[in-house]
Amino acid sequence: MENISQRELENQELAKDAAQEAIVLLQNKNQTLPLKNKNIALYGHGAFATVKGGTGSGDVNQRSVVSILQGLENAGFTVTTKSWLMRLQRFYQQQKHEHDEKLKDNPMAILAPGFTFKDPEIAEFEDAATGIYVISRVSGENYDRRNRKGDFKLTDNELSNIIQMSQFYSNSIVLLNVGGVMDTSFIDQCPMLDSVVLVSQLGMTTGDAVAEILDGTKTPSGKLTDTWAYNYEDYPSSENFGMSNPEYVEGIYVGYRYFDSFQIKPRFEFGFGQSYAKFFLKTQKVNVNEERIRLQVAIENSSEKFSGQETVQVYVSKPQSDIPTPYQDLVAYQKTTSLRPNARQTLEFTVPMSDLSIFDSELGAYVLMPGTYYLRVGNSSKNTQVVATFKLDEKVILEKVDNLLVPRIDPTTLTTNKVSLKNVSGVPFFLLKATNFSETKFVHYQEKNDVTTFVEKREDLPGKSLNQIIEHVRNAAGKTLDDVSNGDVELAEFVASLTDQELIDLVEGQMSANKNGVVGISSDLVPGAAGQTGTIKNKRIPAIVMADGPAGVRVEPVYKRNDQVIEHFATAWPIGTALAQTWNKDLIEKVGFAVGTELKEFGVDLWLAPGMNIHRDPLGGRNFEYFSEDPYLSGTMAAFETKGVQTHHGIGVTIKHFFGNNQESHRNYGNSVISEQALRQIYLRNFEIAIKTCAPVSIMTSYNRVNGIFSGANFELLTNVLRDEWHFEGLVMTDWFSSADPKQSMHAGNDLIMPGSSKSELMSAVTDFGPEFDEQGNLLIKHGYDFLKKRNTETEMWNDFIVDNEGEVLVKLRVSDDSNLKDRLKDWVYDGVAQITDKNHVLLSGKWKDNNDLYLGDLQKSAINVLRAVLKLKF
Repeated sequence: MENISQRELENQELAKDAAQEAIVLLQNKNQTLPLKNKNIALYGHGAFATVKGGTGSGDVNQRSVVSILQGLENAGFTVTTKSWLMRLQRFYQQQKHEHDEKLKDNPMAILAPGFTFKDPEIAEFEDAATGIYVISRVSGENYDRRNRKGDFKLTDNELSNIIQMSQFYSNSIVLLNVGGVMDTSFIDQCPMLDSVVLVSQLGMTTGDAVAEILDGTKTPSGKLTDTWAYNYEDYPSSENFGMSNPEYVEGIYVGYRYFDSFQIKPRFEFGFGQSYAKFFLKTQKVNVNEERIRLQVAIENSSEKFSGQETVQVYVSKPQSDIPTPYQDLVAYQKTTSLRPNARQTLEFTVPMSDLSIFDSELGAYVLMPGTYYLRVGNSSKNTQVVATFKLDEKVILEKVDNLLVPRIDPTTLTTNKVSLKNVSGVPFFLLKATNFSETKFVHYQEKNDVTTFVEKREDLPGKSLNQIIEHVRNAAGKTLDDVSNGDVELAEFVASLTDQELIDLVEGQMSANKNGVVGISSDLVPGAAGQTGTIKNKRIPAIVMADGPAGVRVEPVYKRNDQVIEHFATAWPIGTALAQTWNKDLIEKVGFAVGTELKEFGVDLWLAPGMNIHRDPLGGRNFEYFSEDPYLSGTMAAFETKGVQTHHGIGVTIKHFFGNNQESHRNYGNSVISEQALRQIYLRNFEIAIKTCAPVSIMTSYNRVNGIFSGANFELLTNVLRDEWHFEGLVMTDWFSSADPKQSMHAGNDLIMPGSSKSELMSAVTDFGPEFDEQGNLLIKHGYDFLKKRNTETEMWNDFIVDNEGEVLVKLRVSDDSNLKDRLKDWVYDGVAQITDKNHVLLSGKWKDNNDLYLGDLQKSAINVLRAVLKLKF
């Protein structure tokens, strides 16, 4: 019998709770659900091959996964199509084996598209009270989804099967085991279809969670975190999604902000989700002043039979002006406890007035516009009522900032809201005066051309063209990080005592001695972990170990150490989108705490999660890892998950991917062109909320460029916005094998380059760094991967050394018969740059490149932030 730990059992139960609250009931005609008769006919390969989550770094190595078929049988359902499903499963496994065999020797297999299977047409249907069809889709890192049959759309067989099933059975249900939005036009084509349930991808307990929703043990309470349109073309991003230089023509009008503001009717609106219970909402108290909005909302379960939970959503409509402004914005939400029939609960909300600001690009400021504001309360973006209005007499400038991250040409074409706000009577009204607001805040920015270097004696400092400020510090030679922790030595003094090599060993990750994957497998301390920072033993600096990913802790589940078998089976949680569909901050905090428990048990210090980019387009291949189309929902979900994880001392999160990572196509070099207003109100706002709310230990920069600059080398982003405006004090790291220039990354404020493959480039930039050799004395060949050309690369590690017959630098290297330098030896001898010393070695004449242009101060600044994280997590 398997030795399942108590931690695994407890986390499985919590995972099931989260999964159940994530399930969204989209349609329930004739009150088909919950099912009264457990005699069912089950179809679709997703019944047995239920997708728990996405592929790539978001995958998890769990002990087991409960499929929908297993979950239904566990709950006492009789599946009349069991033999049909088993025959289909054999065919499925055969095709999957062939797919896996083709990829088994491919080093990039983990980033290949997931295995897809097309359901056959059903020849005949088995008798049962209810027919259930499972639609499954898989998506993952490195590939976007496609607007075609078998992906975003149903296949012809799937559509035909569902039509026939809905006509054959008295009750018919479609379960969507998908990671994000998909085409639901089949609902119009299947008028006899009763129920549609968004199962999502719920991790290892998917089947058990689904079964208890279908039989009524649990009432569905999930709400959509995205707008589900009638057609893909209804999304404004569909014009240029997936291009190498996508222009964000929609500006701030993302998701429901667009559909509401331009009167485009969605099939299922943002925040929508049905329940078996019925709820009545009544706003009891509202108070608005110049600091905040306060309101109380009473919720009553008016159902006579079903318990359930409701989510109260608060939106604000702001005055329309010449600055693009959506019809409404989500500003608060809360979920009730499970209310019994006729039970009531009162929820209280407080919304800071600053949360209602918009960004004025012309002024370079966050402002409150004069005019009338409408406060709305409801249970979806389309089902709200105005509960109060308030009027501001004059424009208020809350915070003056620099214009940063500005595109060369603003791509925005959607600028004018098509909906006029109408006066509402019979609700409380408040008058706000601009003179009663606090004075405008001004931000002090660091200058891009400044760099501070800490020195005790050293004079031969590298660097070119910047304004270097020298700060002389005490001699800390012989001191260790213990001395820093004890307060005997300042960090600036300590880093000034480190050598160039030691600094670079800190700001670059430590490559694994054995295996280094593009999707992180680069840790020698915890097998299967994504990576680790460098160690300096004589300075008492330990490594920080990091592990993926948003759906759980990805490490090797079973391995041997010192002849002992160690098991690290992790919990596969619901995907990020599903967690957000719970709209339950307290539950997400509990999930975060449970993740932290596993991190501690496994010996992992930093979780490379939560993922929190905006769902700009429903075809985003990595949308499943992220929460929502809405920055407020995304930011608060990330904040509460972070809060749960970081409740554990010595454990931290890494929110990602910072920023503008809204597609997988061309992700390593693509350039997202986005207006400053859209960046500040949509694509940065969620990160700002998470950072200011819960202070994550770390942030991971994205691969892509935004407005022409790689995120990992963007000074305005990483220093001016992140440090100066938001006062972030944590660690910033790259994603694995970033295309950003490592020297630029250091200066920009990207402290740690992972997994650590560019140490030679940094050494060459701070000192005259000679060629590197392998154990036999041959010139070292560095193996890499070119993401642009999608091919493996080999680089000869000459570093700063240039072969030159007039040079005064001599380098001895091995040139044996099997050396790739053999063909060049004759030319070197003929040109007088090589002297043969024996049959295998030569002396080469040369000189150093004039390229020592990286300031020591940039390395020190980054090392300080790395060490702060080490102190926080390890001391």
